[in-house]
Amino acid sequence: MRSIIGTAVVALIAIALGFETGAAAPAFTTRYAYYKISGENAADVYISMLKRGPHVRGEKAYAATLMESSQSGKLQQTNSCRMINYRISAEFTIRLPRLADEKVLSPSVRSRWQQFSSFLRKHEETHRSIWMGCAKEMEARIGRLRANNCNTLERKAQAIRDQIQKACTRRHTAFDAAEQKRLSRHPFVQMVLAPIYKPIKTNAAAFATKKRKKSAAALFN
Repeated sequence: MRSIIGTAVVALIAIALGFETGAAAPAFTTRYAYYKISGENAADVYISMLKRGPHVRGEKAYAATLMESSQSGKLQQTNSCRMINYRISAEFTIRLPRLADEKVLSPSVRSRWQQFSSFLRKHEETHRSIWMGCAKEMEARIGRLRANNCNTLERKAQAIRDQIQKACTRRHTAFDAAEQKRLSRHPFVQMVLAPIYKPIKTNAAAFATKKRKKSAAALFN
């Protein structure tokens, strides 16, 4: 199962795990992947992210996290049915921008870019942490389940998954909503949108500036 966990644009987590019997699943793992960007000033770097960055639910994003998850365990029927060694495992791939050459940036732009890069990484890692917390809650609650028969237990387990999935989605959404304000006020973003980075106001240049601002606003909503 492949799921997208959103970035500054949206938050989405979909858990639709197929049941497998077997040994306990391994711990969560994370891989970092980078897409290359370039630019000699803040505006150019920003535009490069828009052109080369990932998409989340059809929207442009600065960063994204791909999650592949599975579950394992064993149904045991004695006087009642229970789940033995129920575990959820996940492999996360966090995709982030990487500037080809930071040395071409002025010291002030470079400093703010590095802050922004760290901001994106922490944002994605927080989405990962939210999901991991939800997975641990699933493990605990499903592991405590008992039922007269295993068919009933599986229905109860699915109901728990659905309930936690909805709650987890709300957590991601709330986190992104709070992050939007921080994002719009971030020093790097402010530098991109600052008047000193606007082109000379010819008609064509004014249109380009307006278009860049509109793209930025879309990422903040």
